[in-house]
Amino acid sequence: MIKVAIYGEILDKKHHQAIQLFFEQMQVFKIECVIFEKYKEIISPIISFKEGIKSFSSKSDLLKFDVDYLISIGGDGTMLNSFRLIFDTQIPVFGINTGRLGFLSNVSTDKVNWALKELIDGRFTDRVRSVLEINYKDQEEKIYAVNEVAIHKQDTSSMLIIHAKLNDVELTSYWADGVLISTPTGSTAYSLSCGGPIVMPGSENFLVTPIAPHNLAIRPLVYRDDKILELEVESRSDKFLLAYDSNSITLSSDQKVSIKKAPFYIHLLKFEDYNYLNMIRNKLLWGADKRNKKY
Repeated sequence: MIKVAIYGEILDKKHHQAIQLFFEQMQVFKIECVIFEKYKEIISPIISFKEGIKSFSSKSDLLKFDVDYLISIGGDGTMLNSFRLIFDTQIPVFGINTGRLGFLSNVSTDKVNWALKELIDGRFTDRVRSVLEINYKDQEEKIYAVNEVAIHKQDTSSMLIIHAKLNDVELTSYWADGVLISTPTGSTAYSLSCGGPIVMPGSENFLVTPIAPHNLAIRPLVYRDDKILELEVESRSDKFLLAYDSNSITLSSDQKVSIKKAPFYIHLLKFEDYNYLNMIRNKLLWGADKRNKKY
């Protein structure tokens, strides 16, 4: 019997029927599930599911259930948050998209039944995605990012000066609002809106994209993901913001930040109709030009 963990954060009214069907179909297919505790509290008054269904509240709690897969219900932000429960566990994950674009969470609500059948029949591939590991002085625990790490100004309108080294070799000093360090997965997120290129998953690269640089010669840089990037920040407020995926903390200017590839991957399940180039073309409207007959 397949056992899955369900993670979610909110449930919009327009998706009630689809998510109700999802839980009903899991019972039909005899898929056992456990639900993230806070999500269970949200959906219990709305969605009917098997009586006595168990819940979990943390990574260590989840691991006790020995689940085969994690299913995220929500948008890409919800899916990014779900990754914190499975870092370094090799538990595969896929997302049912109740958000907007859905680059990561890309199973639409009208394909829920089909996706569960594909899961049971094993008609999927396991696509690994690289993860960023972030380290800094006086750090209490390891933190990771699947999309990007952002160094950003805080408490002042003045730009930052960010001194960067790559494998102990001086790279440059960015005079900017900040910089983004992205994985190929994150190249279609914040970095894209700052003029960064799209980097295809599996290319074994990371990407540095400046945020509003005050120097026309500064451009995004793609580098091999086996290198360590070190960043030292100068700020008039002596503070800066370190954001990673959907989280952020404030650091002082004497806290150097080092970013490298984590020693594990996130495992994303992709079903047989999935094609990365098709997704990019459809989500970003590539070729949406009246001269192209397809459009």
